[in-house]
Amino acid sequence: MIMHGDTVMSDAEEQKQRSAKKAASYVKDGMVLGLGTGSTVRWLIEELGTRKDLTHLKIISSSKDSQQRAQQHGLHIIEPKLVDHIDLVIDGVDQIDEQKQVIKGGGGALVREKILAEAAEHIIWIMDASKRVSTIEAYPLPVEIVPFSLPFVIRRLKAKGYTVKQRQQDGQAYCSDNRNFILDVLLPKNRLLCEAHEELRHIAGVVETGYFCMDAVCVTASAKELLIW
Repeated sequence: MIMHGDTVMSDAEEQKQRSAKKAASYVKDGMVLGLGTGSTVRWLIEELGTRKDLTHLKIISSSKDSQQRAQQHGLHIIEPKLVDHIDLVIDGVDQIDEQKQVIKGGGGALVREKILAEAAEHIIWIMDASKRVSTIEAYPLPVEIVPFSLPFVIRRLKAKGYTVKQRQQDGQAYCSDNRNFILDVLLPKNRLLCEAHEELRHIAGVVETGYFCMDAVCVTASAKELLIW
């Protein structure tokens, strides 16, 4: 356990903070930065907020939560329509394997996160050591769907052997910032994640999945080291 101000941090939170701090060192003044969502990104926002050399940094946020936090730390948020490129995206992951296949969407921002990542010149994934796994297929895959399609998509997925759970929040259906529903989907046995992603995207009503497979730099903090891979 480590103290952060008056708060005791868990080992995982300390690792998230260290990975975020390292990633923040790649952010330069004048950049257009795509900002992810989640607990590790919160540490990134805090670190960027302490920097006095980023007066011309422009940020496009992937969620209302990250936008509000960034603004509270004095960072400059802009609308996507105001830029023609994104220099760098920094975001967390839910799980990542040795081939850099990534599952994201635990924070419900998977569609906007993917839009930013695909538009960016460079990507940095930040994480604590627990997020790096050998078998990624065992983790639920978030899938964003149009609300109207809910019963139809669920029936299609179950017929194909998927286990489906609609995400809830405070006893009600969780809605993304896009006002869509999120399904957390377990893959059938022996189904590869990349295959499942392609199959799901061809179902009417599915907007996007939380599967990411992109060229990226990964920053992983463990108890003993900070690994860039």
